[in-house]
Amino acid sequence: ELLGTGVDTLVIGLCSGQTFLHDSRTGLKWGEGVEVHNWSMMWWIASENLKLAIEAGHDPLSVVVDRAHEKGLQVLGSLRMNDPTAPEQENPYMLGRDKAEHPDVMIGEEDPNNPNAATSADFSREEVRQERLDVIEETCSRFDLDGLEMDPYVGAFFKPSEVRKHTPLMTEFVREVRRLLGRIDEKRGEATGLTAKVFPSEEANLAMGMDVRTWLAEGLVDLVVPVSNSFLLDQEMPIEWLVDAAGQAGTWIYPALGRVPYDDRHHLPTIEMYRAAAANYRAMGTHGLFLSDLPWPHTEREYQVLREMGDPDIHNRKNKHYFVVQKETLPGSYAPKLHLPIELEEGMPRQVPFIVGDDLDAARTDGELKAARLGVRILRCCPEDLLLFRFNGTVVSPKEITHIYGGVVAYTAHRGGLPERIDTHYWFEFDLPCELVREGRNEFEVVLEQRYAPLGKDRELQQVELNLDYREPAKPIGGQM
Repeated sequence: ELLGTGVDTLVIGLCSGQTFLHDSRTGLKWGEGVEVHNWSMMWWIASENLKLAIEAGHDPLSVVVDRAHEKGLQVLGSLRMNDPTAPEQENPYMLGRDKAEHPDVMIGEEDPNNPNAATSADFSREEVRQERLDVIEETCSRFDLDGLEMDPYVGAFFKPSEVRKHTPLMTEFVREVRRLLGRIDEKRGEATGLTAKVFPSEEANLAMGMDVRTWLAEGLVDLVVPVSNSFLLDQEMPIEWLVDAAGQAGTWIYPALGRVPYDDRHHLPTIEMYRAAAANYRAMGTHGLFLSDLPWPHTEREYQVLREMGDPDIHNRKNKHYFVVQKETLPGSYAPKLHLPIELEEGMPRQVPFIVGDDLDAARTDGELKAARLGVRILRCCPEDLLLFRFNGTVVSPKEITHIYGGVVAYTAHRGGLPERIDTHYWFEFDLPCELVREGRNEFEVVLEQRYAPLGKDRELQQVELNLDYREPAKPIGGQM
């Protein structure tokens, strides 16, 4: 599926929960030891497929690695470092051997900021850390992987009351992983890269015992992948600290793009949204993109994403759709400050900043930037309300106002706690002078100058977006040549 695209590295999950999707000898395989298959027919079919493939000599991980290397692709094995599965839970497929045999290895202490903490394994225990090291050693020794990815997944390693005390222990564990990979490299004569998925906020990482700045300063990891806890596509995660620390260490940084926008018009990100995200992260100083959660089997849509994201020269001067991500109802303690949605109060200006990563000056000089279109969604708005709009300090007026009764968002967008239906709203559409848009920080402002009192519902600014249109060759119609 990846041949002929811009993808040069495949990251493959080694496990689901704490059971493995290949012929592991240190851990349980998916479905191994499950005697009563009453969870789902789909899960039973997967376990039977894995068993039959291994018995026939076709280990799934070996098949993928061998084929990828044949075609010049790198393969990284992604290991979930922790998981909240527990013996008392109904689903037996993802429960690893350590918790099944020794439930006392679980953290046990509730964390009000992380509901997954109590049933995750406690990394302060030597046997827990050793089990992960054994898995890494077996997998990287037996399979010709080009690298290992450490995925914090649920973000829990220690009792909440002991995180700060054990942070140096977690750093020493990463050192042990690096030393282990070094010993494997000496035997096989090839380098094994080490990747770490981390969270955008430095405080969020430290709150779970991950001192990422020290990992980078000591050269323990070769690549960091900032990934949000949210399912929403975020075009401007606040990762400046990480870009700076990774840059000083000479470490690559590949931000992970989210799955979906919170939008009733688009249940999947459009190519224009991907282009805008790529432009922003490139402008921040990142080195590539981590693409995941693309629907499979791939269609023309997915292949366009995989091709265009491989090289910025492909999408630099193509249409882009910038938008401001919404704050979820349950964002977590260390979620970045987000400006939407926001309630409009009479007479109170509301500002929403956002970033545009395009090289606009060069595009304008070359006459390639065709149009800039601003879109604003305000919920429960009344035609009798008086609204004032500004873009980068200049008063702008909508060219068109459309009333929408409301629409349903993608289920994935709803999972973070946002409403599954966007309430009745008005779309305000503006044609902006191209010179008004800035490369870098832009600011939209709205003032509810007068509120129509008989309509008692709160007005809410829910969406701000900017579409940049570039000149493209004319497309022939019908028999035109």
